[in-house]
Amino acid sequence: MPEVVANGVRLFYQQSGTGPDVVLVHAVTSNQAVWLLSGVPDALAAAGFRVTSYDLRGHGMSERPPRGYNSAVMADDLLGLHRALGLGPAFLVGHSFGGVVGLHAAVLGPEAVAGVVLSDSFFPGLRHVEPNFSRSNVWLELRDTFARVGVDLGETVDFGRLFRTAAGLPPEKMKALEDAYGPFGRGWLRQLPLLAETTCGEEVLAEAGLTAERIAQVSCPVVALYDEFSPFLATCRWLQEHLPACETEIIPRAKHLAVVENTTGFTDAVVRHLRRLALRPAETTS
Repeated sequence: MPEVVANGVRLFYQQSGTGPDVVLVHAVTSNQAVWLLSGVPDALAAAGFRVTSYDLRGHGMSERPPRGYNSAVMADDLLGLHRALGLGPAFLVGHSFGGVVGLHAAVLGPEAVAGVVLSDSFFPGLRHVEPNFSRSNVWLELRDTFARVGVDLGETVDFGRLFRTAAGLPPEKMKALEDAYGPFGRGWLRQLPLLAETTCGEEVLAEAGLTAERIAQVSCPVVALYDEFSPFLATCRWLQEHLPACETEIIPRAKHLAVVENTTGFTDAVVRHLRRLALRPAETTS
């Protein structure tokens, strides 16, 4: 797998297809395999795009520095990757925290970003819109799964505690969790102890300068794809009401991970919206 040094960090990436650039940005605790296994890069390449996926710092095969895990630093990583690979203005497709990174990149480097597609993203700068975030259904389900094998994650969202707890699990409890999550979740679980060596748990929910005011100033096209049973539908409505160029769509039969829970519906929506956005400049000048 090729690698590039961006923002001082070694990042691993893959690239396929030709055409307008699309960069896929995965969520915290995930890696680029979530895109590859779902077939999203192949679908986008077949639709006429050049697709780049990469592992965020600290994830997958990329370098794991001890700190630098808020959306501002990660956006600088993304913009560094963009420069190092010589990409044109790119459409950024980000799941969850990956969408936060993508929108922050649009703030910090607007010339590099043609548009952003968000997939069920929660923005720390919009925490006031989601007063129940600390007890979101995604976290409660995670907590309940860990509790079934005798592991307590606490009542509210705490990534640092999750990572440290996973790092201290005895082998039999880790195996029980791997059995509970199945083959796809096994790689996710094995990522958690590695992040305990970093400040990711403490930084990932920092506003990091991406305030509500700065989000509302993003002028590039934004597509907000939120899941039917998402805990963050209030954020979806806020984005639609406050961004100057935002379209929203609900992905059915999904609750936070549409790329896995409804792969066909998610992929079709991403391809459809990106085709529309890629044609927009030609329509404007005709």
